Amino acid sequence: MNMRTFCGLVAAATLALTAACGGDDAESATSTTSDPPAGANAGEAVAVRAGGTGLGEVLVGEGGLTLYGFTNDTEGTSTCTGTCADAWPPVIVSPDWTVGPGLDSGIFSTIRREDGSEQLMAGKWPLYYYSGDSAPGDLNGQGSGQVWYAVATDATLIEEAAPEAGAEAATDAQLADSPLGQIVVDGEGNTLYGFTNDADGTPTCTGDCAGTWPAHLVEGEPVLGEGLDPAVFTLVEGADGGQQLKAGKWPLYRFSGDSAPGDVNGQGSGDVWFVVAADGSLLKEASADDPAGGGDGAGGDGY
Repeated sequence: MNMRTFCGLVAAATLALTAACGGDDAESATSTTSDPPAGANAGEAVAVRAGGTGLGEVLVGEGGLTLYGFTNDTEGTSTCTGTCADAWPPVIVSPDWTVGPGLDSGIFSTIRREDGSEQLMAGKWPLYYYSGDSAPGDLNGQGSGQVWYAVATDATLIEEAAPEAGAEAATDAQLADSPLGQIVVDGEGNTLYGFTNDADGTPTCTGDCAGTWPAHLVEGEPVLGEGLDPAVFTLVEGADGGQQLKAGKWPLYRFSGDSAPGDVNGQGSGDVWFVVAADGSLLKEASADDPAGGGDGAGGDGY
């Protein structure tokens, strides 16, 4: 018997022994490599899904709440920290996160935040919730400061206005009653504020500040409500672009900590943020929730 014949007989014997003694194990090993890992799509760690809203299908997170992108995050790095992150909580995920049915997992990734947690990204956009949303389908953060937008299922920002039931031609500023008297609010009734650091009439609120205090940007000539003098209101170039409305010498901002028309939660913040009267002056009085008042306008940045 030559060597080639001998080797062939050894190989055949080995295969026969494997089939006789370990056939079930071999079949089991084959099925394990061809099937997906158990629990990979079980949903325990599903971090993002598609959800229906007035803007169509958008990305939603825990509880079906809308997820947003921040246009200041142009480098794919989160620039929303501190009080900005209180108003716009980042979507933090566990190591075993997955995506919901119908979404392309390839467009999602994570970035590491300064505290070591992992924040979910869609395309180039780190994802956030908005503290003013409380139910599935809410879009209260949509278009805030013209820097916060809901995210479509293809990871693009939906830069269009959220639908408003029965909305007519919107005003850019109007008067509203508040615990501080009549104050200037936007067309949806959200309180507008002035920042004492803008004393020369030029907006200075950028970065984290702009996330917490979005500039009140308008398009075209401002539309004013009854009781407001057009001579008091002008436009200035926003710190991050766009045309920002001014009352008197004060560029106007919203506060992300206000969640409903009439809220004045930003009043006196840092002794530098104050609501605005019809004549363009700042009302440096106490708010209903802060009897001590906001001081004389000196102090820190207040964001």
